[in-house]
Amino acid sequence: MQAGTILADWRRTRRISQLELANNAGVSSRHLSFVENGRSRPSADMLKRLAGALDLSLRETNYLLTAAGHPPAFGETRLDEPSMAPVRQALNLMLENHLPYPAVVLDAHWNLLLANPAQHHIVAAMVAERGPLPDTTNIMELAFHPDGFRPFIENWPVVASFLLRHLRRDLHARPDPALHRLHRRLATLADLSRIPVDMPVSTDPMLTLVLNIGGQRLNAFSTLASFGTAVDVVMEELRIEQYFPADEATAQWFRTQAGENGGG
Repeated sequence: MQAGTILADWRRTRRISQLELANNAGVSSRHLSFVENGRSRPSADMLKRLAGALDLSLRETNYLLTAAGHPPAFGETRLDEPSMAPVRQALNLMLENHLPYPAVVLDAHWNLLLANPAQHHIVAAMVAERGPLPDTTNIMELAFHPDGFRPFIENWPVVASFLLRHLRRDLHARPDPALHRLHRRLATLADLSRIPVDMPVSTDPMLTLVLNIGGQRLNAFSTLASFGTAVDVVMEELRIEQYFPADEATAQWFRTQAGENGGG
């Protein structure tokens, strides 16, 4: 796909006119029009300014640059590479400090990268009850899979609706091929047309995840965190999800699990 087409797609996704984008990026609207229709080849500097005006991610900026024949502007370093050691240390510290409650690290496509012992305890309890989980590390896929987390989620329709809205919001914000593939995969695991699209009316301040594992009912809610100063594609996309007990029975269950497993 040509850079101009990609640029026009993102502009329309953001619901920004050519004139507005041109003004925000400090370029002429005529030049922008020529770029979008393929009559002009934009410079790397111009594309970076347009990407900034569109609030594109580092990955999206790189994609735009390479589509125009320019080298990527931002590195994409695997989490296991030596230069990412401080990042891994920070992530492991956050996961460890959250014990005895679960915490995980996800990438932009909902793939599980790291998890603390409390999360492993939950998965082990699921496996002990129903056997091995599907061979995937994608949390979204596991939540929808009939042989994954789904049988353990008491309020699955509500949770599925929330996750599906989140995924579709991501797709609306950034037309990512990997997210499109994930959405198609979910459609093979569940009838998405039967999942409620509206946020349920509730007097509670947040959605809770209700699990039933081995007869134990667990209520939890989560928070998401990310790195605020990332200039690497992988680092920018990392998300740390931390779960908190929504009642004392759930908190006690996690404390007991941590004690039985040597503090995690």
